[in-house]
Amino acid sequence: MPQGPIFIIGAMGSGTTLLRLMLDSHPNIAIPGETGFMRAYNAHQFIPFKWSGRNWAKRLGWSRQELDRELAQFYEHLFMRYVERHGKQRWGEKTPLHTFHIDDMARLYPEAVFVGIVRHPGGEVASCMSRFGHSLSRATYHYLRYTKELLRQASRHQGRFVVLRYEDLVLQPERALRELLEWLGEPWSDQVLDHHTIQGGRGGKLKVEGGNRVDDPIDTSRISKWTRTLEAAPRRKVERRLGRLGEFLGYSMTDATALEPLGTDGALVVRGAQLEARFD
Repeated sequence: MPQGPIFIIGAMGSGTTLLRLMLDSHPNIAIPGETGFMRAYNAHQFIPFKWSGRNWAKRLGWSRQELDRELAQFYEHLFMRYVERHGKQRWGEKTPLHTFHIDDMARLYPEAVFVGIVRHPGGEVASCMSRFGHSLSRATYHYLRYTKELLRQASRHQGRFVVLRYEDLVLQPERALRELLEWLGEPWSDQVLDHHTIQGGRGGKLKVEGGNRVDDPIDTSRISKWTRTLEAAPRRKVERRLGRLGEFLGYSMTDATALEPLGTDGALVVRGAQLEARFD
């Protein structure tokens, strides 16, 4: 029987698209390109640009709980057509801004699980600057805001939330995905490691969100690319603003390849309870 939806969250440039493409290549799981559907959910609660838009459904006799049930069924129906079109059973979604909608998604879908992905501060900042044209200040603020909220929510929803580092996914893809699929309650499939062939052979767009190509294989050189593209002054600023957060996540600000284990058991997929213990 299919289990609850899988929500991938994380900052832009952290590897959310790569993880989506890998899980979407699993024979049981379908995760389309990002939708941002939770902003539509918010709009249903408060009609934008309408002075009387708040509580419009309540005036029709609908409680918040009743409206939530209707909206949850509606969105799931939309996603399930994508799932069925691809001959699969379980749906998921990936949108970075949903990092700030986790409480609502958890309430709408009680069986949902959350997979957060994080990356080295230097790698993510450099990615946002090169791919999205962010300034250094904006990119560092983006990392700080999204990553702290992701960690807070991982601690808050411990039994339903795991965190994976981009570097571990790239350097040890089979081990990382075996751990993740086991946690998701899904059987192992070699197809997740052949995602670039599967995605590239579907006949759709080759370029997807973030400018990523679906037919690109894993490239380990991207882990340390930021050390060659970020100059000395920006790197010092990244270290000042994000160094302690990076160290909390097991990163070294001087060695892009150094990865301290996050959990006490050495697992690559880290549970929310382990992160909370690391907070202490």
